[in-house]
Amino acid sequence: MLRETRKKDTKERIVRHAIQLFKEKGYDNVTVDEITKICGIAKGTFFNYFPKKESVLLHLVNSYAERMDEIVGQHREGDLKDRLLKIFGELMHIYVQHADLLRFALIETIKSAMESHEEGLTNLSVFQETVRDMLEKAKEGGSVRSRLDANASASVLVAIFYHTLIGWSGTAGEEKMMTVLRQQLDAVWEGIAGE
Repeated sequence: MLRETRKKDTKERIVRHAIQLFKEKGYDNVTVDEITKICGIAKGTFFNYFPKKESVLLHLVNSYAERMDEIVGQHREGDLKDRLLKIFGELMHIYVQHADLLRFALIETIKSAMESHEEGLTNLSVFQETVRDMLEKAKEGGSVRSRLDANASASVLVAIFYHTLIGWSGTAGEEKMMTVLRQQLDAVWEGIAGE
């Protein structure tokens, strides 16, 4: 038990110090050597926990998956489009608050999804499945009349969300990003919802 606690503590220390360095110096300007030095560990120890520097960001994104579940859980009732906008809005708020770090994490998440498309679940696929489940339940309940495949519809909705984050986060504030997201969602909703 003590060994597991030490391993967990070491991993958390690596993540904490890496994030601190990423924020101070910028992700691209930080090396694994710098992370290990500030943590007081050997380089091999770092690689026991993370195969590469990018994996620290993916670990960070995984920690936000729990937060996503909480946010989705808070919006289980009401009109599906409104619920999706609220969920996307809360996730966007988290992203905007930590954009300097999460921008890199998002890029690494997308790369990871592209590289491991056949290998299992990624953060993107979990998010897409969550949206798909929401669509399926709305269809079963009769509030969405779409004959479109829920997987395809969820993929489009998640793509709209991530496109807004990537395309607008460097040039617009949160309010403008939500306006863009609403406009894009409106553009596809008629087809998805069968309205």
